[in-house]
Order: sequence, then C-alpha cells, then structure tokens
Amino acid sequence: MSKRKVGEERGEDGLGEASKKRKIAHAESSGSRKSVERQEDGGVAADYAGFEGKKLKQARIRARKERKMARKEMRDENEPAKEDEQKTSEKPAIKKVKPKKEKRKTHRQSGSGWQVSDAVGGQLVDLDPIFSAEEDHLILAYEFSIRIYATSTSLLIRTLSTSTNHGSITGFALSDVDPCHLYVCMNQGLVEKWDWKVGQRLGKWTISSQLFGIAVTSKLPDESAEDLVYTVESRHGSWTVTGNYLRDMKGQQQTEEHTLLRSVDPITSLRVSNSGGVLVVAAGNRLVTGQLVDPKNATLKDMTYTWREIVCPEWITSMDARMDTDHKYIAKRVADEEEPTASKAMDVVVGGLKGSVFVYQGLLRSLIEKERKPHAAAPVSRLLHWHRNGVGAVKWSRDGNYIISGGVETVLVLWQLDTGQRQLLPHLSAPIESIVVSPAGSSYAIRLADNSAMVLSTAELEPTVSVSGVQVAISRRPMIQLPDIPRVSESLNVVSVFRRFAGAVSRSTHGQLLLAVPGSLPSRIGVTNNPSAAYLQTLDVRSGSQIARQALTRTKVTDRNIGPESNLIVEPNVVLLQTSHDGKWLATVEEWIPPRKDIQFLAIDAGDIGEEQKFHIEIYLKFWQWDEVSKQWKLVSRIEAPHLPTGSSSDSPGKILDLVEDPSSTGFATIGDEGMLKFWKPKIRYRDGIKVKGKDGQNLVTWICWSTTSLTLHVSDHIDGQLCARLAFSLDGSLLAAGVHSASTSLLYMIDAENGDIRTLCQDMFSGLLINLGIIDRHLVVLADTLLVWDIVDDWLTYEIPIPPSGTSPAKQRAAMHLAVDQRAQTFAVVIPEATNSRSRLAFVSRLAVFSPASPTPVFSTALPHTLFALLSMGPKRGYLTLDSAAEVRALTPAVQLPTMPIELAVEPPPPGGLDNIYGTRIGSLLDKSKSGKGLSSLLAPETKSAAPAVPDEDDAAVVRPHQLAEIFETQNSFALPPVTALFERVAGLFAGRREG
Repeated sequence: MSKRKVGEERGEDGLGEASKKRKIAHAESSGSRKSVERQEDGGVAADYAGFEGKKLKQARIRARKERKMARKEMRDENEPAKEDEQKTSEKPAIKKVKPKKEKRKTHRQSGSGWQVSDAVGGQLVDLDPIFSAEEDHLILAYEFSIRIYATSTSLLIRTLSTSTNHGSITGFALSDVDPCHLYVCMNQGLVEKWDWKVGQRLGKWTISSQLFGIAVTSKLPDESAEDLVYTVESRHGSWTVTGNYLRDMKGQQQTEEHTLLRSVDPITSLRVSNSGGVLVVAAGNRLVTGQLVDPKNATLKDMTYTWREIVCPEWITSMDARMDTDHKYIAKRVADEEEPTASKAMDVVVGGLKGSVFVYQGLLRSLIEKERKPHAAAPVSRLLHWHRNGVGAVKWSRDGNYIISGGVETVLVLWQLDTGQRQLLPHLSAPIESIVVSPAGSSYAIRLADNSAMVLSTAELEPTVSVSGVQVAISRRPMIQLPDIPRVSESLNVVSVFRRFAGAVSRSTHGQLLLAVPGSLPSRIGVTNNPSAAYLQTLDVRSGSQIARQALTRTKVTDRNIGPESNLIVEPNVVLLQTSHDGKWLATVEEWIPPRKDIQFLAIDAGDIGEEQKFHIEIYLKFWQWDEVSKQWKLVSRIEAPHLPTGSSSDSPGKILDLVEDPSSTGFATIGDEGMLKFWKPKIRYRDGIKVKGKDGQNLVTWICWSTTSLTLHVSDHIDGQLCARLAFSLDGSLLAAGVHSASTSLLYMIDAENGDIRTLCQDMFSGLLINLGIIDRHLVVLADTLLVWDIVDDWLTYEIPIPPSGTSPAKQRAAMHLAVDQRAQTFAVVIPEATNSRSRLAFVSRLAVFSPASPTPVFSTALPHTLFALLSMGPKRGYLTLDSAAEVRALTPAVQLPTMPIELAVEPPPPGGLDNIYGTRIGSLLDKSKSGKGLSSLLAPETKSAAPAVPDEDDAAVVRPHQLAEIFETQNSFALPPVTALFERVAGLFAGRREG
C-alpha cells in the first residue's frame, strides 16, 4: 500500500449554535450536581451511586428544563443561516443557562456527553492512623483526603477532601479541646481544621514554610478552650519546631506563631507529652528532649524550652515517648528538686535503621542528673534486636509493660520488658510502616506497605477491621530521604512512574477490576522490595476497596524472605492478564528471571550474565476457571514456554508479546517473539475414552492450541523495553488484526480467526513503536508515533493525528500512552503524557481524549492529574476505566441523561445495506461491499456475485424440520460452537429455503 486515500473531512469541526447552548445547559446541570456528588461516602461518581435529597431533585428539575430548551434550540438549527445568526444574538437565552462555576472544567466538558467520576482508591500517606476517642472510628490519611472508617463494619463513613493547591497531606491530629475537630497540614504551607463527624471545614490558615508534621495539645497552664498546634517546618534548608495559635476572628483567620527549636538535620518525628510540658524530637541520629521552662506563662512568644540531646547509635526511623503518669501537668515541686516530678518520668523507645530497638527509661531524669553532675553516667539504653532491616514502627503499650514493633519482615513483634520474652505475629501481607495503640489499649491499628490498614485486638491478635486500597506498585518518594545502608542482598530496580500494569475488567460482575499486583510496595525505610506482580486483586471501582486477593504465581513468604546467598527471593511477574467474554475464564502470562547470583557461574564474563538470564527465563501461560463455591480462580492448565521456537538453536523460551480474548466464544490468542500467532481453546478431558468429571459432576477441561499461524517474521529485540506486537479482535470474533514492529519495518496482518488464514499483509502502515490497536465496526485504530484510523472496507485512511512530544524520553512517553476501544459504543479513548510546570519543576499529567472513528475532532478531552498506568474499556458497559500513578481509579462514562418521558432502550442505528453489511459478520460479506475492489478488500476473499433475494409467497415458505436445527446446534460441544453470527446465518438460511453449498 504505497498510496493512502485520505477520507473527506466530516463537517463536525463547527458546532451549531444549538449544540453550543446544549453544552452550556449541560455545564449548568453538572454544576448544580456538584454539591451532591461529594457525599459522606467518599464522593463516588453519579454513575455508580444514587443521590438523595432535595438538592438533587431541584437539580434534576432544573436540568430537565434546560435540556428541553436546548432541544428546542436544536430543532431551530435547521433553519436558514440568517435565522441562525439572529438566534445567536439572543443573549438572554444564553445567560439563562450560563454555568455558575468552572471548577469541574477539567473533569467534564459542556455538551460533550461524557463525564469523569471522582477518584476512588488512592495511596495511604506515611502517617500513623488515628482512633477516635470512643474507638468507634478509624481515621486514615491519603494524599489529598482524610477518610473515616467505622471500626464495627470496616466501611467508609466520610471523606474530607482537602485543598489540592498546597501539596499533599503531611500530618493530621485530633484537637485536644474538642475530639470532633481535626487539624490537617499540607506540604506547601496550609493547615485546615475540620469537624470530621459532620464533614465540615471550619477554617484554614496559610504558613510560609513547608510543613512535615503536626501535633496538638491544649493551652497551658489553665487549659482554656484553645488548641496549641505544634508544626514541623522547613525553610531554606533549616528545620524548625514551631508553636502556633490558629484563631478565627469573625471570619478572619489569624495565626500567632513562635519558633521553639531549630535544627540543621531533618526532623523525622515529633512527640508532645504532658500537655506540652515535654517535647521529644528525632533528627537524624539525634534524640532531642525539650522541657517547658515556665508553664505558668500563657503567652506564646514567651514560651521557652530547655533542650537536651543524646546521640543514638543508629539513624532513627521510628520513635515513641510516654509518661509514667496519665495525669496532666502537675505544678507541684519537690523540696530538693527544681524540676517537676511528673515531667521527669518519661520513657522513650527508638527504632534504628539497621534493625535495633533502643529503650530509654527515665530519659529526662537521666539527662537532668547528667547536667547537674557532669561525672554522672550518661543515659543508658536497653538494646532489643530481632529485626534484620530498619524498624518501620515502634510503640509503647498503654501500661508501659510492652513494646510493639514491626518492619520489612512482615512480622509484628511484641516485647515483654519484665521477662525479656517476645511474641511474634508473622506472615502479614506487607512490611509494617505504622503502629498505633487505641486509647483504651484494646486494639492495635497497623498500616502496611501494600496500601492497606487493619485493626488487631490486643487479646487474640486477630483482625477486626480491614481497609485495603489499590495495591499497584507505585513510585513513592519519602518526605525525608534516609541514608543508604550497604547490604549483601541483591538490589532490585526501583519502580518507575512510567510503566504498564496487567489488568482487565470483570465481564461477569459489573464494577469490578482485576489487577496483577505485587506482594508489597517499596518501603520508606530504604529497602527496595520485590515489585513483581504475583497476586490478583479484585477491586470494587465504586468504592475503591478490595473484594478479594489471591496468589497467581508461586510465592515464597518467609520471615527472612532471602535465599542462601542473601539474595532477596523474587516471585514471578504477571505481565499479561485477560478474562474471557463471559467472565468465567482467566488467562495470565507470567515471567521469572533468575537472580544474577544464581547463574553468574554460567557466564564467561560479567557482560554475559544478562544473556544467560534471557536463556534461563521461565514463561508460563495459565488458564484459570472461576469457582462459584470458593469464590476464587482455580488453576486448570499451565503451559510452559508456549512460544518456544521450533527448529531454532536458541535456548530462549520465547516471550509472549500480547494476549487477547475472543469476544464471541471462549478462547484466547497470543503472539510470541518468534513470530507465531496461536489460538487457544478449551477441550474436554478424556481418560481411556471416558470423559473425566470433577467432584461436582461437571466435565473437566484442559486448554490446547487448536490453531497456529506463522507471521513469517522473526521479531527483533524489544525496542526500549516496550511491546512490539499487538492483537485485536473484531466484535464478532471473525477477524483478528496483528500489528508487529521490528527494527527495520512495521507490518499489519488481517487474519481469518476461524481458520487462521492470513488474508492480507500491509507494510509500513504505521511508524514508530506500536502501542496498541483496535477494531471498531469497519475501522482499524492504530496508536504508534501517530494516531491512525483506517477504513478497512473502503481501503483508505480516514484520518491521522501526530502525537506531540511530552518532553521526556521516548521510552517513558510510550509507556504512558494508552489506547482502549469500546466496540459497543463505537468510540475509542487515547491517553498521552503532557508536560506541565508545577512549582518550578517539570511534572506530567495525562491528556485523555475520546474519539469517534468518523471524525478527527475528539468528542471529549480532559487532563488527568497523574500519569496513567492503565486504560481499560468497561466491557459490557459503555465507558472506560483509568488507573494512575497515585493508585486512583476513575471512570469515564457517557453523561447520565435524566429523561422527561418514559425510558426507552437506546437502539444502535443499523448500517446501510442490511445485515450483510455489518463488519465482521462474515469476511466474505465485507468484500462484496467494497467500493474500490482492490487493496485490503480484494485480498480478503475472491469476488462473488449476489442476487437480490426474492420474497417467497406463503405457499413457497420453507418448512424447517427439528432434525435440521439439531444438526446445527448439536454437532459440536457448546464451547466449540462457531460464532453466533454464523449460527444465525445457518438458521436464517433454513427458513429462507437456502442450503449450504
């Protein structure tokens, strides 16, 4: 195909006046719904949850009136152009429906008919959870929101959405005066005060520094109804602890602040004890204690602390402090002491970066004694050592008899100080990053590195609350960078923001997303965990919560999780995942690369170790069946090296480059780097000629390769580590498009899916690395260096759109580009990265656009705030799902239309020419309708002549016998039946009096 016919441009660039007014009306309706979209359940989008209340009813009535007026304007659009110009000058009609606000402009375009839901899911930030005073609620902090969960049901009660213009949340604390009030600080210098029980923002204050922590206590010494807010701030490389009074004076926010401590080292932890009488600060390897000099002084500017410090043997990764008394500050002094008795009874426990736990009992008393008597012994710590890596969290029990710690080992350790014994709770799902003891001491709240949290009872150590979010491996930058510790274990690659994830939408249950996720995420204490996606997470996209989680590959979960050579045990990585058209089958492709230490003896030199790893890679194709009894996926078939090159001297098993599901029957197709295309189907298992049945009496099946097609091309090495081959089925499953890109050329195959025959081969149709492709009706959509839409029937280029550069490397740009096709809605969505300047640094957002194959003008376009990991079609429902680098899921759906008349089912208009003109129904029927008679259509099948069918009289009507229908439906097993369209044609042929020749 040296020449491409460019289709005539459709007259869709110019919007009619009625369409513009319809857009404005839609924007008004969306603006009126904004107040009801953010409910107490977390602000779930309108397409997933119903809304109640008078505001919604009023919004619906107003939207109905506006749409009625818009339809009236649309009918007038067919008038002559002069009348249209007169109508456009009627400004009162436009003002009546003018949108009030444009805050959701990036999420919804007026008149486009599409809307983006609010984000669900999200990533837990590195902060300790908070119990309510009655322990009936658990409060968790996400990047831009605070979420309240009920401890009795683990359900989300309320979401507090903070301002996104001041960075992410870096601290939150309950008020010491009113436990219903919550203070939240953001990185870019903003503190907000919320009533978390009703979800109301009470005030916000701006601070001219970066904030990294917050603590709250009541005002000293009379404890009047005012909170004293301590903040950890950073400005120009200097770190400070600042006391603040945040007041609201008749709607005017006022801030009174006073610096209490300055530090050159980053401040990682702050604890406030004894109502502000004692402060404990961790900065690097220094532990600093501060004692209030004059607690009777009520003014903030006169507050001064006496600071004393000790140097710990290790860098401090976690810390906790407690007082021996539960009483408030006691002003009583002992006759022979100048310091208050209660303030000296302070115990501190510290977790180190190398795994040690240091216990300082009576630390302040020892420091005061050392200050008075220089020859006195320095404070001595008690050493507890079990952790092999940094201690992620450490806490005192309420009675002070126990210390609870956790880290990368996924083990909760309880240290009994009196006896020196310890109790272990092993095999948690991920490294422990936070531990919180409830106010009554009856529960432990634990935050894990896999974006989950749980509550354990202290008596049985059994979970009572579980909250799990999206567990995709994301790149998390710690707020404070810890020093690197040389280790013997083999280091792994850090997770990149620009990457792809294997995922699929459930075909059997609406609103469920299947994702291949790792066992844990990178830990904040500097140890890189295995990012291999070895587990399957089933996610409810309406709430962002986890439904189920199961292992897909072999997993080696141990306390040490390291091999004999001190190398980290690495699980196989699931790189591809698809579900069947009915949702009953799941196909996965996993890869496992052996560690360098295991095969370095096979290499001639260090440069050949990588080649040996490629030769010893393990690749498996697995087929899973859904089990209704256990509610899990059951492994049915495992095929080792399914694309092993035949007749080749290479020892490489051959990688699988793409996996797609057959939309018309139970089956899948794969393509490997040896240039072979394989079709996979289930088959009943036989033993000695007898069908093998399971415990439930059902026939057992196995999966086989029933058809193989050679593409006569050996695909070269992957370019920039990206996929270089993609597959796409037509809606009826009769046509399969295969795109292959090598270093020298790009090829596109059109293959008959029924017999595997190659009908045509197009060379150099697209340029650059192939990202994805799809088929919509008669159009082929290809995303590479350009977005290309090709009319298969007429054999011409409909349109082509160049992809602009994003300012990053080509490999990262391709990893952030996505294409998804909604064959039922006749649309496709494209995502490309877009560079933007955010506070003097280069950041990336994702530009999402929805197209119709008939026009190069997008029907919807918006910018999403993060880089996308996945873009998926919603399958049976119309719309798309997005998963981004912030572990947030959004739904892009057609706007909900509120009808003014009885609801009628929307029927797709049939294409001209009758049933035979539907693309993909039968390949031969496509060719007869070709206008040009050459190119793709001429290669698919020979020319045929068809006569117009005569309408039979009633006396000539064909008589169909039951055995004739039985011959069509009972000749094969149900899973081996031909496509539904082929069955329909055969049945229609019987009633039309035709016979198959």
